[in-house]
Amino acid sequence: MPHPPFHCPNCHQPLSTHQLAMTCRSCRATYPVRHGIPQLLHPRFMDSFKESEQHFHDELSASATNRSIASRSSRFHNRFKQPMMELPLGSAVLEVACGTRVDGVEIAAAGQSATALDISPDAVVQAQSLVRQVGLEGRLRLAVSDAEHLPFSDRVFDATFVAASFHHFPNQLSALLEMRRVTKPGGLVIFGVEPQAWPYRTLYRWLGPLKRYIRRRQYRMYNSVADDSTEGYTEPQLRELFRRADLEIQEVSPAKLLSECYDSSVRLLQRLLRRQLHPWAWLDHRLADVDAGLERLPGISKLFWHWNVISRVPV
Repeated sequence: MPHPPFHCPNCHQPLSTHQLAMTCRSCRATYPVRHGIPQLLHPRFMDSFKESEQHFHDELSASATNRSIASRSSRFHNRFKQPMMELPLGSAVLEVACGTRVDGVEIAAAGQSATALDISPDAVVQAQSLVRQVGLEGRLRLAVSDAEHLPFSDRVFDATFVAASFHHFPNQLSALLEMRRVTKPGGLVIFGVEPQAWPYRTLYRWLGPLKRYIRRRQYRMYNSVADDSTEGYTEPQLRELFRRADLEIQEVSPAKLLSECYDSSVRLLQRLLRRQLHPWAWLDHRLADVDAGLERLPGISKLFWHWNVISRVPV
């Protein structure tokens, strides 16, 4: 199945493609193509929040290590990706805010026709190198885009998802409505590995002084406005958000307990030591397996760190 064509993010009309640019046939807006990647951001939709997040992720991408897909997916990632991997072969799947990791790689490798977007041009260039490394250029394409103004016409994807990035959107309901708009009736809209509220109300507040100490030693020009302002989500908040977007929730499940304790400990050590550490993938995967068992124990789900939500567009 061919990829759904890109449309103007300003007016959702078709684009004409030239060697180094794409031009809207209706509003005449022009979007550059750099490194073979369409830059589908309309300036009127950018604001200080989005620009700050873009600069932060550009800077973060510059220091990112080379990505590999070897042994990277464990149970908590497969849980939200599996429904998309089980769609009929060639189904059109959209990943919003893919970052440098690109969860769509595994979905494309399973036989789907995937598109991945991010607001950070540098992150998308890094993602492009990963896609080339695994030989999926024809099955997974990339573009720079704002999650609140997706560059597609209505109802063109069989599934749309966001992983570990939804809390970075300034207007989250608007972004979810856009994901719904571009998804076919009966199609999936999936929200993976987004933060639960309890760590932000307890642990992260206690660790505030340590966070400020680490930042003073990092000498970064930018920090994430979203990471500094998010309070995570409770299950009732998620259900209300999806209700307002007119999406039918199929499943809300907790994700990552012991595996997140391990991941967070490694990240904290990296920042304190100012050196790259390589976590043991086998241990991370085994802890994720243990988490799957703990999830069934009454009350324990309230201590998990993240949420997965699987929903459908009403028919």
